[in-house]
Amino acid sequence: MKISKPLKIIGIVVCSLLILALVGNLTINALIKNQLPKIIDERNDTAYQLTYDDINFSVFSNSLSIENAEIKPKANVNIKKDIDFFGKVEKISVTGVNFFELIKNKNLKAFTISIIGPDLTVLQTEKRDTIPTQSKLTTIIDIDKISVQKAHLRMMNVTNDTLLHELFNFNATIDGIHMGEYTTTKDIPFTYTDYRFKIDSVYSVVNDLQFAKSNTIEIDKDHVVINNFKLLPYVSAKDFRSNETNSNTRLLVDVPKLELKNTDWGYNNLDLYVKINDIVIDSMNVQILDQKEKTVLQQAKRDAEKIIQPLIPFQLDVNELAIKKSTFNSLGILDLRNVNIKVKGISNKVSQQLAIKEFQLNNPQFVQIPKKRNTPKNNRTGKLNDVIIIDKVLVNDAHYLLKDASGKKNQLTVDKFNLQLNNVRVDDATVLQNVPFTYTDPLLTSGKISYDSKGDYKIEVANLTVKESNASVKQFKMIPKLSRSQHAAKLKYAQDYYNLSANSLLLNNFKWGFDTDNEFFIKFQEVVLNGMDAQIYRDISVPLNPKKNHLYSYRLRNLDFPFEVNTFKIKNSKLTYQEDSKTSTNPGKLTFTNFNLTAANLYSGYKRRTGPKTQITVNTKFMNQGDLIASWQFDIMDRTEQFNINGNLKNFPAPAMNPFLKPYLNVQAEGKIDHMAFNFSGNDTKANGDYAMNFNSLKMTLFNKENKERKLLTAAANMVVRSDTDGLKKTEVNEIERHQQKSFFNFLWLCIMQGLKQTVI
Repeated sequence: MKISKPLKIIGIVVCSLLILALVGNLTINALIKNQLPKIIDERNDTAYQLTYDDINFSVFSNSLSIENAEIKPKANVNIKKDIDFFGKVEKISVTGVNFFELIKNKNLKAFTISIIGPDLTVLQTEKRDTIPTQSKLTTIIDIDKISVQKAHLRMMNVTNDTLLHELFNFNATIDGIHMGEYTTTKDIPFTYTDYRFKIDSVYSVVNDLQFAKSNTIEIDKDHVVINNFKLLPYVSAKDFRSNETNSNTRLLVDVPKLELKNTDWGYNNLDLYVKINDIVIDSMNVQILDQKEKTVLQQAKRDAEKIIQPLIPFQLDVNELAIKKSTFNSLGILDLRNVNIKVKGISNKVSQQLAIKEFQLNNPQFVQIPKKRNTPKNNRTGKLNDVIIIDKVLVNDAHYLLKDASGKKNQLTVDKFNLQLNNVRVDDATVLQNVPFTYTDPLLTSGKISYDSKGDYKIEVANLTVKESNASVKQFKMIPKLSRSQHAAKLKYAQDYYNLSANSLLLNNFKWGFDTDNEFFIKFQEVVLNGMDAQIYRDISVPLNPKKNHLYSYRLRNLDFPFEVNTFKIKNSKLTYQEDSKTSTNPGKLTFTNFNLTAANLYSGYKRRTGPKTQITVNTKFMNQGDLIASWQFDIMDRTEQFNINGNLKNFPAPAMNPFLKPYLNVQAEGKIDHMAFNFSGNDTKANGDYAMNFNSLKMTLFNKENKERKLLTAAANMVVRSDTDGLKKTEVNEIERHQQKSFFNFLWLCIMQGLKQTVI
């Protein structure tokens, strides 16, 4: 086939162009290999030297590749005040480069730059250089895409002998890079349209005690995902306790997955801002491994030298933070388990205020083990340099468990614990207080509360409510763990045996806190015990404690903390006292029903010289029959323990006393006491006063141990005992000596018995 002349011409032209392109490509490659190092040396006014094994250029793809490049500081250059780095790169590939523009005008424009296999080391700076510089290397940079593949990056300290941070298999893509005159003055000296980062693992030294590491980290414009983050101790427990440290706590933190959704960040007037819609942590485990009371370094010196940084050194806005199924351990002292944390509306303004709309702890389990610790008096002088305001703090459906010192037995259990605090504020002033924050409108509720004391009793409460300065306790019970005989058998000295219950306990208008001397105080305007059933038993065959049994005025005066109750009331209650001995057939029993008591001015004498007199009034049914009214006064601050007690008993049938007289004294009474009145005054050692009775048809019957009437003694007793008084008979009671080992009520009983004796005989 004969080729036409036009086709021959076209073929020759195409072949010529191909040959020319090949020759041009070879020429340009030769030129680049020979001239580019000279151009770089001439134009490179940075502190770094760039070398490489090979460089290739393709005219056809307008691309450039550099093999095995190495960058390191130039010899005899001091760059300690700025970024100092060095390393190698397996390959740098650039496509779509306008080399004429780059060489003539120093403008780098390209489609893509791929950096493959970089292994770079950055040295920590001594001091950041803030003097701006203008490099001759480039003026404008426009790159459609920069990608980094399989990078290994590390940061060392200034002397290059301690690893601070390390990234493994770092991969990144940044789209739409632009750097020019407008961007050079910005905190981020370039603009971009999109970015994606992925890191296989990270290692980072946090401080002199802790380092952090994680597995995969994935970051793009809208999301951040961190897998298997851990904060671990950098030093051993032995080194921590014996060496100087800048912190007094070693921590362990484990977060399997952390996710930040819908993120945005940038700079506003040179200030960094971060906006996050949601932070989700699937679970978290925080443990305090070791803690010193104070750091080995002198605290005062450190505080003087320390520059207090803001809690969060940038503007932060987070719509919601959720931490699920998390555990916080504090050396076994207080463990927080299975808690779900939700924080809403986080807004931080640097060095001004960290505001939170709502902070929730949902379904937490608090487990506390008391341990002895030397807690020094609060002498804190630190500052927060911030203000934290939380509109609402909520603890929902919590369970609290207090164990004994061994950690084996449950001592206090609180079910369905709920707490709400409003307007919580933490600032420089509050952090120095024992309660390091202020709040308003507290509301606390609980389900069942069980307390197993170390002694002979356990306490149960059906529920508890605390609203602002008022508290309500429902279905209170104080239950003995031993039977009466078991209790008596273990005693060395006589002690009352209690079994108490109450429908409700109200604490109205109370205040608590710490005074100017850092002493805890608590004050109640009113305390009301309603529907109490108090059963008190004593085995009098057990020897009395040889120590003095102080009166109530002495006990209140010697309480070792500030304590006040303006009014104390017992309403609609029942009190039963039983006394037993080896010789009695059954316990003697005294009963007070429809018992109502009002006490005014109960307080401790701690740091007091004077105080109002205490006034107690009682209105009750005695032995379910007689109407008893009593009034009792004493001065807590009077060291002579002066007191006065007076009362009236009316419409009392004498047989009503038989439940006490028959088993205890083997005596049975008949007749009626229309009126009995007493008025006794005394002190810690003696008492006397007035006694009066109006009774009729009074008769006594005496029995032996076999419960048979002792007729002769009965007849003799009734001959001595007056049967009628013919009206109110008054007598002045002889002085009674107090039994120093017995109670005030025994003292009162002796006074009444002496008046009775003087009246009926």
